[in-house]
Amino acid sequence: MRIIHTSDWHLGRRFGPMSLRADQEAFCDWLVDLCDDQQAELVVVAGDLFDRAIAPVESIELFRETIHRLLDQDVTVAAITGNHDGADRVAPHGDLLDLSRFYLRGGYHGVGQVITMDGSDGPLDLVLLPFLDPQAAPDEFGEVPPGDHDDDPQDADPADPTSELVERRRRRTHASVLEVACASASERLTSPRSLAVAHAFVAGSETSDSERQLVVGGTGEVPVGLFAPFSYTALGHLHRPQTVGGNEHVRYSGTPLAYSFSEDHAKSVVVLDMDPDGDTTLEEIPVGVGRAVRKLTGTIDELLDPAGNIDAHGCFVRADLTDRETVLDAKARLQAVYPYVVEVRLQPVGSSDESTEAPIDINALSPLEATRLFWETAEGSPPDDDVDQLFVSAATKAASAGADS
Repeated sequence: MRIIHTSDWHLGRRFGPMSLRADQEAFCDWLVDLCDDQQAELVVVAGDLFDRAIAPVESIELFRETIHRLLDQDVTVAAITGNHDGADRVAPHGDLLDLSRFYLRGGYHGVGQVITMDGSDGPLDLVLLPFLDPQAAPDEFGEVPPGDHDDDPQDADPADPTSELVERRRRRTHASVLEVACASASERLTSPRSLAVAHAFVAGSETSDSERQLVVGGTGEVPVGLFAPFSYTALGHLHRPQTVGGNEHVRYSGTPLAYSFSEDHAKSVVVLDMDPDGDTTLEEIPVGVGRAVRKLTGTIDELLDPAGNIDAHGCFVRADLTDRETVLDAKARLQAVYPYVVEVRLQPVGSSDESTEAPIDINALSPLEATRLFWETAEGSPPDDDVDQLFVSAATKAASAGADS
């Protein structure tokens, strides 16, 4: 059985001021063609279908049209909501969509269930594990039956900070609720092979700048061992394609397009062939559409040389200018060579984004000290004696004028 694993489409997203609509449409066309070429039976989308909870209408239409095209090719689709999606908006009718071979799940409704899909070479158990916000978990989720517990959730007072119910709510993490879901699903597996689809930050994975934290404080991490019962786990959330803990069968496909300048890696989807007994072979297929990202550093004259960075002309570009003098209309000038320049930063020679020193409290500096610091930051070196003397004179006059007033 051939399966294509994708994730994190983020339909409706922009790259800075640039629209990505055309690139996302091109990816959807490319994916439909790939499924036809590969004779895929199942396509997986492991969360973050859209970039925000209330998605733009055109993004919803693009998603709907793409699913229709896949179903028309006799391809089954399994998708879950991620932390960017509004689960209550995207997946309220998931059980009805099952009749069309489009399996869509979001939130806690039906979590832990197993969907048995009939493939061309036998059954496959699908376990769909959307992003589970621990703060949104039903009070009874993952707890012992009320009859076996002294504190029945229905009788507990949620306003009482000492109640067992409130304590259970505090203890919940993404790992704890996902552990319950995985354990529940593993008990229901009936086929020799299984495919879990999850949206999570698995410990030991590598992040990118464009990912939103699942929760604050590190409690969003989940252990890779949760997915041990399944033949393959198709992960979403992280934007870099990667395996987890050296396990080839627990894998992120990454985003199909670059969504930040930290995503300078190749984009791909995962094509896997799963035998009836669950043995799997994998191949990463490079995504053939979308713009790459480039970070360029140099003076304005160096970057305006058309022969200097030929491979960046069609990319999303961040330009770090090292000129010590002020550069006027830098972005407009650079757009003549790099039409998709997104960001221009002034980084004079001698300055740096990174410092191991403690941050300076600007409010604790005298006007003269603040002026000297500004000059050094802008010019990349301290003022010379003549310039510093001007600063001293100006500061003295300013102080005198202030005292007179």
